[in-house]
Amino acid sequence: MFPLINGETTMKHLSKPIRRLCIKTYLFSLLALPLCVVQPAGAAMISASAAIDWSTFKITAIDIGNGLPTLTWSNQNDNSQVNYGYYYANDSAANWSSGTTATEGVSTSSYSKSASSSTSISEIKSNASIDGAFPYQGLSASSNSQRSGNFTVQGSGLLLFEANYSLTGDVGTSSNASASSNINFNLSYYNGEHSGSVNQNINRYISSGSAPVAETDVLSVALVFKDGWSGNFSASTNAYVSGYDYGSGGGGSVPLPGAFWLFGSALAGAASLRSANTIRMMKSFAKAAS
Repeated sequence: MFPLINGETTMKHLSKPIRRLCIKTYLFSLLALPLCVVQPAGAAMISASAAIDWSTFKITAIDIGNGLPTLTWSNQNDNSQVNYGYYYANDSAANWSSGTTATEGVSTSSYSKSASSSTSISEIKSNASIDGAFPYQGLSASSNSQRSGNFTVQGSGLLLFEANYSLTGDVGTSSNASASSNINFNLSYYNGEHSGSVNQNINRYISSGSAPVAETDVLSVALVFKDGWSGNFSASTNAYVSGYDYGSGGGGSVPLPGAFWLFGSALAGAASLRSANTIRMMKSFAKAAS
C-alpha cells in the first residue's frame, strides 16, 4: 500500500514534471522561430580548367629522306577572352612573349562566379567557376585562350608539334550542372595550290552525378612539309561551367520551408498552453481533495 498524502503534497509532486515540460516546449518555440527567418541552404561548387604547359612545347623535325626541314615564323599572336552573360573581357598580343590576361568576376551575398584566361611563356590556361547558392537562377561562365602563328618551311620533312596538357572538371553535388574543359592543337599547310590540316581536340564534359575529371597527357600533331610551303599552327584552351538551382541551394539537401517551422512553433505554443491549463486543473483538484 502506498502512503496517503494530502492534496497539496500531491500537487507539488505532479506539478514539477509538468512545469519542466512547459519550460521545454516554451524553449523549443523560442529556438524554432528564428529558423523561420533564416533557412539553411546547400552550396554549389562547379569548376573547370584547361591548361597547356608551354614550357614543354617543342617542334621536332623528322627526316623522311630529304633532310631535316626548318621553319621560320612570319607572325605570332596571342588572345585571351572571358564571357558570361553581359560581361566580356578580351586581351590580345602580337607575340608569344608578352602574354595576355582576361579576368572577370561577379560576387553577391549568396554566390560568386568567375572566369579567367591567360597566355604566357610558360602556360596557356582557361578557368571558370561558380560557387554558392543561387535559388531559381541559371548561371554560366566561360573562358578561352589561343596562341597561333604562321611560318614558312625550308627543306622537306615531317614537323611534329607537341606539349603536355591538363584538364579538370568538377560539379560537386549540384543537381543540375555541367562543366567542360577543352584543349586543341591545329596544324595546316598551304603550297599555293593545295592545303591540308590535322587537328587533335580533347574535350572532357561532365554533368550532375559524374565523377570529377583530373587528366594530364601529351597533345601532338604532325604534318609533312615540302620546301617553300607555308604553315599555320594554333593551340587553344577552353573552360565552361553552368548550373541552375531549383531552390535547394545548388543541389544540396532541401531546407525545410518556413511554414514548417511556423507550424512547429504553433504546436509548441499550444503544448505550453495545454501544460499550463493542466497545472491549473491539478491545483483545483488538490484544493477539492484537501
